[in-house]
Amino acid sequence: MSGEREEQLILRVQDKDLADRIKNILKEDADSYASPNIEIHFDEKGSGRRGTFILGSDRFPLAVQDLPTIVESYKTYDDVNLVKTANIGQVLVVSKEGQNQSQATKCRHGVTPPMRDARKRMFQKPHNVDSTTMRQLEEDLLVLAQGQAPKNMEIIDVEEEFVVDDAGIGSWQPVTKQRAPAPATKKQKAKVAASTSSGPAEVEEF
Repeated sequence: MSGEREEQLILRVQDKDLADRIKNILKEDADSYASPNIEIHFDEKGSGRRGTFILGSDRFPLAVQDLPTIVESYKTYDDVNLVKTANIGQVLVVSKEGQNQSQATKCRHGVTPPMRDARKRMFQKPHNVDSTTMRQLEEDLLVLAQGQAPKNMEIIDVEEEFVVDDAGIGSWQPVTKQRAPAPATKKQKAKVAASTSSGPAEVEEF
């Protein structure tokens, strides 16, 4: 087994006709010499993110872009068990023939439709918070972790229950705790004992 590390990338082709040609080539027999060769060459000068995608005698501009998130790839031999093979973090963007090469280094979209425009929707700019405020928040969190209330604050324990009214509309309502009756005093116990005693028991004869 070779000790080289396996690397995987995603190929994103913007030209539909070129994408169909690549699919047809991949479906054909791998031993067929009639299929044109597919080659990828990167520019030796520059950042290494630009290159050329070659299919037969056709050449297309190529750019390497970073995906918004890491994509995991899996393979299976029995359509039941999955084995993770790699983490994919970059995509090869092949532009149309004659089109200007993309200069972007970060991919705007993810791989699946829900990740469309993910970099703008899900990755917000960090908030500019004063360092003094951050230190105060850290101190307040440590005090809360010890079960105490921070300075100028009060902890109120409120118990709620979900109540549904006659109209079928439910809402959270505070639980009203009933006060337990006070324990009886000795005089009250003696009075109750005297009231329950009714003299000697009567015996019925049959």
